[in-house]
Amino acid sequence: MKINKENYVVQLRLHNEKALEFFIMEHGEQLVSIIRKHLFTLPHLQQECLTDTVAAIWNHLDSYDSRNEFGNWVGSVARYRCLEFLREHQKEATIAWLIEKEIAEEKEMMVSCLNPHEQELFYRFYVGDGIGGSVKKDVKIVYRNMYDLLNRVYTDIFEYEKEHLDTEEKEQIFQQMQSLLAGKKRKFSLRRYLGKSFHKAAFMNC
Repeated sequence: MKINKENYVVQLRLHNEKALEFFIMEHGEQLVSIIRKHLFTLPHLQQECLTDTVAAIWNHLDSYDSRNEFGNWVGSVARYRCLEFLREHQKEATIAWLIEKEIAEEKEMMVSCLNPHEQELFYRFYVGDGIGGSVKKDVKIVYRNMYDLLNRVYTDIFEYEKEHLDTEEKEQIFQQMQSLLAGKKRKFSLRRYLGKSFHKAAFMNC
């Protein structure tokens, strides 16, 4: 089957690796741009966050609501994974106050498009506190996890200045993702290549 813009999301849901390659060709620049924008204080973690984000998208495709724009959901997942990296690695930054500011601003941005009930769920998912307790009993819980809820978070995919990745770089990312998903040298080989990609992008922007 030939993978194209009309069927690649469906094929991703079926875990078709050809669709994964098409996905990276379509969204690789978007992901790199978002990650570099939000993890500018943690440049040594950018490639790891990219790996984590692609894996999260691959593993949670059942959470994507096809009534919404796929690119928007992908961007929302990337922003959420960046938020998690900022929170988890806050102590590693030399300017911790800037990360605190980034975390606060990003949380506010992500919940700004949600209604009050969804905002409450967002924060409960975010702190890992489940969906019981203070959530009002008359609220119909329709979100199984954060990735379901991310369908409701608006991300302007044109908000970011796209990082350029040529076809060869995107193909190499796909090859490394194949190794990642197969469980072979998961982080080492992917980090080695993506580290070069981020270094090259940073050099070009100097």
